[in-house]
Formats: sequence, C-alpha cells, structure tokens
Amino acid sequence: MFPSGIFHGKMWASLPLCAGRNTLPRMSGDSISVNYNQDLKPLEKLLEGVKRAGDFFVNGTVEIPMPKLEIKGVGVLSFPVPSTQIAALIGQATRAPYGRGEKTILDESVRKVWQLPPDKVRLSGKSWAANFDGILQQTISGLGCEGMAVSAELYKLLVYDAGGFFLAHRDTEKTDGMFGTLVVALPSAHRGGELVIRHAGREATVDLSAAEVSEVTFAAFYADCEHEVRPITEGNRVCLVYNLIQKRGAKQKGQRLHAPDYEKQVGAAAKLLEKNLAKPDAPTKIAWLLEFQYSPDGLSFAGLKSIDAARVKVLVQAAERAACAAHLAIVHIEESGTAEPEYSSHDWGGWGGYDEDETEDADSDEFEVVEVCDWRHYVNQWRDLQDQPVEFGEIPIGPGELLPIAALDDEEPDEQRLMEASGNAGASFERSYHRAALVIWRRERYAEVLLQAGVEAVLPYLQECIRECTAKNAPPAARTGAVALARRLVDAWMDAPAFGAYGRPARPGKRDGMLRLLVRLGDRALLEEFIAGVVTRDYDGGDNAALLASAQHLGPKKTGRLYAELVCENEPRLPGPCIDLLHALAFKGKLPANEDWRKALRQIAEAAVSGLDEAGREQRVQEWIDGEGEETKHSVDAAFVANLMDALSELDSTSLRGAAAEKFAVRSQAFDPVTVLIPALNKVNKWDAAIQRLWEHSAEFLLARSGRPPETPRDWRQNVKLSCTCADCGELQAFTLDPLEQTHRFRVRQDRRQHLHGMIVKHRLDMTHVTERKGSPQTLICTKDRRSYQRQCERYRKDIAALKSLAALEKKSSAKHEDFIKRIAAACGLAKAWSPV
Repeated sequence: MFPSGIFHGKMWASLPLCAGRNTLPRMSGDSISVNYNQDLKPLEKLLEGVKRAGDFFVNGTVEIPMPKLEIKGVGVLSFPVPSTQIAALIGQATRAPYGRGEKTILDESVRKVWQLPPDKVRLSGKSWAANFDGILQQTISGLGCEGMAVSAELYKLLVYDAGGFFLAHRDTEKTDGMFGTLVVALPSAHRGGELVIRHAGREATVDLSAAEVSEVTFAAFYADCEHEVRPITEGNRVCLVYNLIQKRGAKQKGQRLHAPDYEKQVGAAAKLLEKNLAKPDAPTKIAWLLEFQYSPDGLSFAGLKSIDAARVKVLVQAAERAACAAHLAIVHIEESGTAEPEYSSHDWGGWGGYDEDETEDADSDEFEVVEVCDWRHYVNQWRDLQDQPVEFGEIPIGPGELLPIAALDDEEPDEQRLMEASGNAGASFERSYHRAALVIWRRERYAEVLLQAGVEAVLPYLQECIRECTAKNAPPAARTGAVALARRLVDAWMDAPAFGAYGRPARPGKRDGMLRLLVRLGDRALLEEFIAGVVTRDYDGGDNAALLASAQHLGPKKTGRLYAELVCENEPRLPGPCIDLLHALAFKGKLPANEDWRKALRQIAEAAVSGLDEAGREQRVQEWIDGEGEETKHSVDAAFVANLMDALSELDSTSLRGAAAEKFAVRSQAFDPVTVLIPALNKVNKWDAAIQRLWEHSAEFLLARSGRPPETPRDWRQNVKLSCTCADCGELQAFTLDPLEQTHRFRVRQDRRQHLHGMIVKHRLDMTHVTERKGSPQTLICTKDRRSYQRQCERYRKDIAALKSLAALEKKSSAKHEDFIKRIAAACGLAKAWSPV
C-alpha cells in the first residue's frame, strides 16, 4: 500500500490512482483534497536548510550600446579595439603580478597579462550605468545573492595579448567585503583565452569572445573558486575586472560570502530518494511543489525564483546520483461537486425570495462546498533539464506522490465556477488549482510512469533509447533495454480497449511513429507482430508511408503475407488507402526487382482484386443511415480505379487487370461510369484489353440509360403505391395518382399531419408540405412539383457529357468502336435538340 496522506488536517487512508474520473471516497469541505507523501518527511526537513539559489559562477552575453571608455594617455577606445590602440594600451600598462600568501610576485611563467589601474580608466556614456546595472543584477541572481547589498568596484583593466594567460589560482580579499570577481570582456577580436572555473569537484569553461561588435560578454565567480585563463592563441582581449563587494553588518565582519555549497544536502537527498523510491510499495514518482507561481509558458529551470531555484538545484543533482529522471511540469487538481450558494443581503428579493435575474455560471467565491464528488489530479506541460518541452502528455498523480506536506493547504483556486440550481438539480461547482512542480522518478521505471499517460507518451523515450543503443560502441545492455521497452509498448498497444469513458476512442494513435522506431530498432519479430496485431486492426490509411518503409526490413515473404491480410481486412471499409498502399509498393517502394518480391506484391494485389466485391459497401450503408438514403460522397473514386489498374500493370499481371475490370463492370452502383470509371480512364497510364472493357461497359451503360432525353411529364400523376391504407393515406394516395390536381389540403389534427409527413418522406413523393396554422385542426397543404423529372434532367446532362468524354478517349484504344461512336453521336444529337420543361 502507499503511505497514508493528510487531507486538510485529517488523516486519510491510502487512495487508488486518480487516472481519470475519481475512484476515491466522497468528501466534503471547502479545502483542497490532496494525498501527500509521508515517507519523505526527512527530505522535506533536509531541504529546509536550502535557502540560497545560484551557483559558484555565472556568465552571459548582452547586446548594449558601447560605453565611452577613455584611457589616460591613449584616448577614447574604438570597438572592436584596433591593434593600434592595443599597442597604445600596452604602452601605458604594466605587467600584472599575482599574490602568494602575503607576497606579491611578478612571474610571467605564472601570469602573463598587462594591467592598467582604475585611476587611468574613465567610463561614461548615456546608458552605460543602466546597462552595467543589468549585468550586475544578472550576476547577483546567478550567484544566489538576491536580497543582499552587493556592489561592484572597478579593480583593473586587463589586456591579454597573444600568449597571455593566468595559471590556476584563487583570488584574495582585496577589500573589505569582497566575495567575488566580475569580468566584463569588451569587443576585441581574439581566439582562445577560455576562463576555467572550479569549485567543489565541478568545473565550468567560459568562452569570453563575442560574436557581434554590439555584444559584451561577462563572467562572475566566488573568490574561493579556483580559476585560470588559458592562453590567448590569436588577437587581443580587453576586459574590465570588478571586485564584488557585500556590505556587512558589525556581526558579519571578517566573514566572507561563499559560493552556495549544498554537497552534503545533495548526498543525503540522493540516499533518501534511492532508498524510498526503490521500495516495492513506493509511488512511481514524486512531485515537489514549488513555492512561487509560474505560468506554463514561463516555466523553466533557468527562470526559477529564489528558494525554488536553490531546492530544485539540490533535488536535480540528487536525482542524478540516485539514477532518477527529473522534469519540471504543472500539477493540475480539478474538483467538482455540490455546493450551497451564500447569498448576501442584496441578493434577496422582497418577501424572502431570491432575485430571479441572478445569472447562471457566474464566477463567484460566494458558495460553500457541500461535497466533492468528482476530481482529476494530473501533471502535464513538461520541461526537460535543457528547458525544452517534452510531449509526455497528462500523467495522473497517484496517492502519496505530492510533497511537501501541506503545500496546498488553504490554497485559493486558480479558477472556480458556481452553477446555480436548475430543475431538480441543486447548485454545483467546479474549481481547479495549478502549481509548478519538479517531478522525479527512477529511470528504471521510466516506461511505467509514462504509460500512465498512454502508449503515445512513451514514444519519445523509446526513440532516445533506440538512439543510444544504435550509437557507435553502444553496450549490449542498451539494445536489450530498448527491445524490452519496445516489447512492452507493443503489448500495451495490443491490449488497449477500443473505447474508453463516454464511448470515446481509446486506442493510441501514432502507429506510424511506432513503425518507424521498430524499423530503426531492427527487430523484425516485433515489427511483424505490431503490423499483424495493431496496424491491421486499427488501420486508417495514415500508416501507409511507414508501412512502405517497413517492407524492406520485413522481407518479401512477410511483407506479402502481412500486407495481403491488412488489405483483406480493411478494403471493404477503406478501399482507397488500401489501394494507395499497393500503388506505393509498386511504384515508390524501391524494392528489389527479383522474383521473391514480385510474388509478394502479386499476393497483395490478389487480395486487393478479391476485395473489390465488398469495397465500399460498409461506407455506403453508413451513408444511407446518416443521410436518410442520400449519398454524401462516393466510397470509391476515379483515383482508386486508376491506381489499382496502374499497379496491376506495373506488376505485369494481365489476368488480375482483367478480373478487376469485370468486377468494376458488374457493380455499376459502386463504380459509377460517370463519376468513377470514365474519370479513371482519363488517369490510367496503359490501355489494354482490360481498359477497353471498361470503356465498352461505360458506353453501353450510358447509352442504355441516356440514349434518349427524359420524357416531359404529361400531367401531375405520380405512380407510387403507398404502404399504408388508413383513411388519411387513402386520401393522399388518391391525390398522388390524380393527373390534374396539383395542390391538396388535409385538415387533420397534429398526429395525423405528422403521419402524412412521414409517408411523403418515406416514399419520396414529389411534393412539398407545409402547415397552415389557422383554425382547429390546422391544415397540411401538399403541393406537387417536378423534382424527380429535374433530377432525371440533371443526370441526363451529366451522362451526355460523359459520353462525349468517352468518344474523345476512344482514340487511345487500339480497338475500333465504330458502332459505339455512331450511337454516341446520335445520342448527343438528340441532346442538342432537347428542350426540357
């Protein structure tokens, strides 16, 4: 079991994982309900002593207007400092010594650099003071000195010419309160001269060269840090050196500010994390809630404030030592339930009544929570250690995963809403809380944590594992781990239910991404299993490009079998994507031109041709249901026919082309000559007997249907037999068959009008029907129109246009169709003379 937690001052038993809708006991109260981790109280105690943020060094680059820098005996410097002024500076400078204990020594084997004292340097300029203050503020923040009285005092101007350097050393306190050094490098072309800073077993290398003339670079570090300047290899560096000084009170005299050093806390925290997260009953992760508020867009390690920055730094280092991953994210706690509005005196109407003009769904704090009935606790909006967004999705928060204890007690909601009572339902509320957190889990449980958000959330991690295991000189264990992770994802994908809560689709997407990763991993067995068990089952056509790339890795035998099964299962529902896959394999697959691959592609082609008997049937049924019998789109189109015939031609399968043509011809309702076959004939690349068969079929079909124009209706009679024999339908039947009457009035009550309306729709009678809302009962007025005839005329026009297109296409055929051409010409002549009503 997970450790017990505290809910706003009361102890509660362990609770199951809050993955979606709640499975927790119902609670009441106005306070937020959170289950904290009780086993890591020592970690909370440990971090209480971590108060200072910052690091032993800080560096940066700023683009600013250059200051006016005047040197006594040289004049005002230009930027970048030219070689002539460098020479002039050196002419005014002396060699810089270094300190050893109480001695000051001049030794160019230890330090080789030119120096000018501050009394020879005059800094001015319109915006220099403000810009330098900005650099100093970045320095104070980066060194963890916020809230302290820190100033910068110019110490020297240094010139490093070619070969200049300074061996590793530590600075001595040059003035009372000095605790560090700030170096500002001015624009001066040079190479080399990296500043190397070391402290408490860590090392940082800073390049002080600037890419632009308008930029200055800076670096600052504590005086107790060892540092060195590597030799300048080319050019010259000019820099200003400042002493960083802390103003201290009488009790602080003799004490110097040191770099934040939480090595003991890091080590102790690492042991606590390792011990507690490795327990069999430990939570899969922990989320340390930060004290300050951060927006999702502004959340970053670099942007953490004050105590948050200090504690997160300790926790990140501890997590690394404890073999844990660490990410920043936003914790979301959403609750809803029943509420009791608290009406103030001005809300009351006269005689003890409420003001009925009170608006619903108004944002208000004026209610009391009666019961929290439903909630979700989850984390999302992730950032990695490089402050890059990571697509982990929404990972639920389980019991005992939040700390420190009581961090959310008395927290005000970020958003809340009161819904007023309506009908039999009482008032209800919704509220949500958002807090930034550092989320930590053991690396060995990476997949387990991410799977809480779904299979798709694990794909970036699998990608990284595959990158590592396929790198040069990767250890065998890396591949073993990647294969095990891929195995776990394939199993999870296969076990995923088709639908989740409220009937929403639950199976993961991004199958194409998984296919590509399995190809990179090179595990054929897993790739085969994923295609057979997942892609074939959930196929939607979006996987085609990845399936095309997978074919070469599967080999011809497996490709033929797997893809033929996929086409057989999915062509009735998704004919277009299935034929697109075959077409891509034939033309874009870059597969070897050998007999094994030809057999594999023919196997897929045979499945595609066999599926033509059912292609589109499922979609047409759905269209009938959704559109009351009116088709909104064709389940198969010209591209479908042309792509199949071209693919079969590329595979040199004359027999399959012939079989496909016959299947198209016998299913004219699905493969309509006007909308499908004739446009397809314009697209196919090769004409042969199969294509000629489709040409002849289309011509015969259209000549039979539209060889002559539609007959103009002679009267208003509609030859329809109604399925109902009630008295009202008998009257409607008589009106339908009457050749002279165009309008009829049915004065009947509402239920009978609705019945007549249903019969008109059911039998698709050519008439309008409106209710005249006068008298009782009211009157249904039915008026006959020519809509069937108009539809026939429209179809006839399209058929004649299609016949003309067929006549033009006949030139591509090697066969002669004199009889068809004559009949088409005659039909077109009749159409020209036709004058519809």
